[in-house]
Amino acid sequence: MGHDATGNGILKVAVAGPTGPTIGNISVSGGQVVLNGTGGIATSNYYVLATTNLSLPVSSWTSLGTNTFDNSGNFSFTNAADPAVPQRFYMIRIP
Repeated sequence: MGHDATGNGILKVAVAGPTGPTIGNISVSGGQVVLNGTGGIATSNYYVLATTNLSLPVSSWTSLGTNTFDNSGNFSFTNAADPAVPQRFYMIRIP
């Protein structure tokens, strides 16, 4: 676990093997959370889900939005950071 310039903790989790899309970088800039990653199917849709409680089933996670992987299967998704929420976990879901 690392810390950004404001002292906030950043935790990154990676799974070995060909598992599909992977969030490779999470950053906070100008009040926005930016997720970047790879491993998607070119030009197909993906969904970004979030939760503050990892013990909840995925069906209870909040859908933040949908977008399309680029021609190389990469993605970038930006969402407003909520200062009232001290931690949030993200997942990329493919249909």
